[in-house]
Amino acid sequence: MSSVNTRDSALNAIKRYMTKSKDEAFVMDSDSVASYLQLLNEQWARFNTAQGEVELSCGLDNAEVEESVRVQGESWYATALANFKREQRCRVEPTTQLVTSPTSVSAAIRLPKMDLPTFAGDSTYWIAFYDAFCSLVDTNPTLSDGQKLHYLRSCLKGDALNIISGFKVCDANYTEAWDLLKSRYKIMRVIVEAHLREMFAIP
Repeated sequence: MSSVNTRDSALNAIKRYMTKSKDEAFVMDSDSVASYLQLLNEQWARFNTAQGEVELSCGLDNAEVEESVRVQGESWYATALANFKREQRCRVEPTTQLVTSPTSVSAAIRLPKMDLPTFAGDSTYWIAFYDAFCSLVDTNPTLSDGQKLHYLRSCLKGDALNIISGFKVCDANYTEAWDLLKSRYKIMRVIVEAHLREMFAIP
């Protein structure tokens, strides 16, 4: 098999694993997660070796194309690796079940209803959302981290939800998901600029 064919085969496998890692309907136990991580790393090694051979022989004319292939492969691999590792943490530190058994259904029913604002990624609304979520959820000592992540996902839409869509709902994932969202939107310069654009857009 040529280096290009080997590269393409490995890249397609990495893409499949990336897609599977994002599928919330796909349930994995700890052994399955470990197996997928091993398979993913094996395919990444195949891709990395074959892509290196292709890059050495492609010449300057195709260098940009091959660089884009490598970037795509790295992106898919990084996404799949992060998602599988998060799933692995969930297996080690399972959250309070929310919807999978009669007991968990009762637990879900007992979760208090909260009047949380919806945040879809518009920086002009970040501060209001952040303050409300911190007050009602993040600092609430009666909620587990898994329940906090459940609330967080329930009040996000659009780009904001996409940022944490790879996080399964479990105790181990809440802090990382919340920190990731804050790092994206808790940037005062961006918020100020968004407010200024909104002000100057008013006739």
